[in-house]
Amino acid sequence: MLDLFYTLRGMGVETSPTEWLTLMSAMDKGLHNHNVDDFYYLARSLLIKDVALYDAYDQAFTHVFQGGDIPDNLATKDDILRWLEEGLEQKLLTAEELEQLKHYSLEELLKELQKRLEEQTGPHHGGHHWIGTGGTSPFGSGGSHPTGISFDPEGGGRGAVLQAFKRKYRNMRDDITLDVRQMTVALKKLRQLKNTGAEETLDLDATIEKTCKNAGDIEMVFGRERENQVRLLLVMDTGGSMEPYRRLCERLFSAASSLNHFKEFKAYYFHNCIYDNVYEDVEADKFVTTDDLIKNRSQEHRLVVVGDAAMAPYELLIPNGFLETRRTSRIKGVDRLRMLSRAFPKRVWLNPISERSWSYYDTIATVGGLFPMYPLTVSGLGRAIKDLL
Repeated sequence: MLDLFYTLRGMGVETSPTEWLTLMSAMDKGLHNHNVDDFYYLARSLLIKDVALYDAYDQAFTHVFQGGDIPDNLATKDDILRWLEEGLEQKLLTAEELEQLKHYSLEELLKELQKRLEEQTGPHHGGHHWIGTGGTSPFGSGGSHPTGISFDPEGGGRGAVLQAFKRKYRNMRDDITLDVRQMTVALKKLRQLKNTGAEETLDLDATIEKTCKNAGDIEMVFGRERENQVRLLLVMDTGGSMEPYRRLCERLFSAASSLNHFKEFKAYYFHNCIYDNVYEDVEADKFVTTDDLIKNRSQEHRLVVVGDAAMAPYELLIPNGFLETRRTSRIKGVDRLRMLSRAFPKRVWLNPISERSWSYYDTIATVGGLFPMYPLTVSGLGRAIKDLL
C-alpha cells in the first residue's frame, strides 16, 4: 500500500505525509467501501490536487496494483503482441488467430482488450499480465490484495483498472503541446487591469457592500473603469527549422489575436534571428525596423519571442552572418537580441523544441542568456506568463 505513496513521489507528484495519513484515516473509517473502484477515487481526491497530475496518478496506480514497471506509455502494440505470444502456451489463441491480430492497429487492439475486460465475469485461468486473464493478477477473480481491498468477479476492481488504462486525463498533462483553448486561457492571465477609465462609472459591487454596511441605507459608489494596459508584441520565427512547429505556432497566434483583453496586440515575423527588421507580412515584404520597435516601446509592452533558437553560430555571432532583405547595418544578431533584452524588461522566449534537447545547441544557450526561455507547453507558457507579470 505504501508503494503508492513512494511511486507518486518518485514521479514528481508532491503528495505530502499529511495527505497520506488523511487517506489512511479515511480507509480506517471504511470510506473506500473495501473495493478498488472506490479506493481509486478516494485516493485520487485526497492525494492529487491538480488535474494535470491525474495521468501520473493513473500510471502510478496501475504500477502499484499490477506490479509492473512504469513505461512511457502504458501499452504499445509491440507490448500487446508480445503478451499475446507469451499467452500461446496457455492456449488462449491459436497461431492463426495471433497472426491475424498482428494486422490490427494499436487502437483496434486496445478496444478489443477493453471489450474482453468489460465482458469478463468468470474466474481467471492462467497468464500473468495485468491486462490479461491471469489468475496471478491482483485484480483476478475473487482475489484480494494485501491492502485489504477485495476484487470481486462482478466488476469491482476492473473499472478502476480500466479507468487508469484509458488514462482519461492524458490531455490535461502540463507537458503536452498546446491547443488554442489552452493558449487562450494562459494568455488571459496577462490581463493587468488598472483604474484608468472614465471616473463617473458606477461600481456595483462596492455600492452593494457599502449599502450592506449602512444597514440598507443606499450609498452609491463611483469609480473609474478598469482597463487592460498590456501591449503584447508577439515576434515569431518563420525560418525553415520552424516548419515542423508551424501548426503549434499558428495556434498560439490564433489564440493571441482572438483575445480582446489587450490594450494593443501586434505580431511580427523573423527568420532564425532578429536583425534589422521584423516583418508584419513576410510575403508582402512589409516590415518595421527593430530600432523603431524599440523606440516606440512603453512600460506596458510585453515582448514574447517564439523560435527554436537553433541556428548556425555564424547567423548569431557574425555581423553579416545572414543576408536579410533590406539589411543595411552590420550589427550582429546577438547584439540585436541584447538591445531588445535591455529595451524590454518584461520579455520571454518560447521554444517549441523539447527542453531536454536544448543543451545540444550552443545558440540556444546564448539566446537563453538574454531572454528567459521556456518550452512551448502548457507548463512552460504558464511559467512564462508569470514572468511577464
